[in-house]
Amino acid sequence: MRATTLQKAGPGKDGAHEEGLWAVSWLPGHSQLITGSVDETVKLWSTADDELKCSHTYTGQALGVVSLDVDPTGRYAVSSSLDSTVRVFGLDEDKSVKHLIERQPTETWGTAFGTVTPDSTQIAVAGGSKGQAFVYKGSGEEPAQELALDLPQAEASGARKERFVLCVAFSPDRQLLAAGAMDGSVAVWDLAAGGQLLHICGLKGHHKPVRSLAFTPGLSCWKATQLCPKYHIGGLKGHHKPVRSLAFTPDSKLLLTACDDMHANLYDVHQGALIDAFSGHESWVLDVAVHPEGAVFATASSDAKVKLWELSSRSLVQTISEHTDQVWSCAFSSDGSRLASVGDDKQLVVYSVA
Repeated sequence: MRATTLQKAGPGKDGAHEEGLWAVSWLPGHSQLITGSVDETVKLWSTADDELKCSHTYTGQALGVVSLDVDPTGRYAVSSSLDSTVRVFGLDEDKSVKHLIERQPTETWGTAFGTVTPDSTQIAVAGGSKGQAFVYKGSGEEPAQELALDLPQAEASGARKERFVLCVAFSPDRQLLAAGAMDGSVAVWDLAAGGQLLHICGLKGHHKPVRSLAFTPGLSCWKATQLCPKYHIGGLKGHHKPVRSLAFTPDSKLLLTACDDMHANLYDVHQGALIDAFSGHESWVLDVAVHPEGAVFATASSDAKVKLWELSSRSLVQTISEHTDQVWSCAFSSDGSRLASVGDDKQLVVYSVA
């Protein structure tokens, strides 16, 4: 499986972002996607007619957009920006802001959709310096806070102590919520049990921020008793540098991490074992995304490269050099036929995958 460059949108292109891009997410299928930028806008793009066209620009996000997600129906998007405001807005004919969550400075970072119905929207927010993950639910402009989930105190070893929560992700069945923090820890809660902490863990080889994570379809609860029989806390210990992104394989048995140590590591989440470490990037690995079929995964790096890796052979398949500055985010379309990447060079690049 390889990627072929199809489309680009960057400086000089009508509707292009004026500053670097930090986030990208696909609507269902492969005909539309959204991007978030330091220029304080979110843009909705169409890939029809073999040309990227900006069909709408959402304004109002101050100080830069750090996180984006699209709900499974493709009707709504959620953005988190450095003004500590989370916005839910429409993607169909009505593109107005549906919900607004405002918190104190540095108390929001990553965000993700949970259950979305015609009458209600569930949103998780990484609580930044608050050291918590928040779950909101409601139908008004100010959704009610449903849960405030604490990350346990850091261990008293030489590890960093801050619990700055950077990212959140729901499991596809919406029963679990995971969050990653600045000190490299990852916590998983059982929402069906009222937010009970199942476990908190780090993965061998990294000790600093977890900036992004994602579940894949079919996720079941990790066996906490295998991680630490007595307390359901522990196992998979040992972050050394910032883990910027996490992604499960479709069978939920393996976990990939993107880290500032220039590696993407592959772990068996049930056994707590490091299976392999993928090296090749010349700088921080900023994002990792798994193909919906699980055969390959992509990494994005501050070395301005996107790489495709084959899981079965544990080998590098392709190095893509379409960017000229660090690549902050990459994402596969839900049908697996497209890959998108965005970076500080102000470029959005779309590739076909086959």
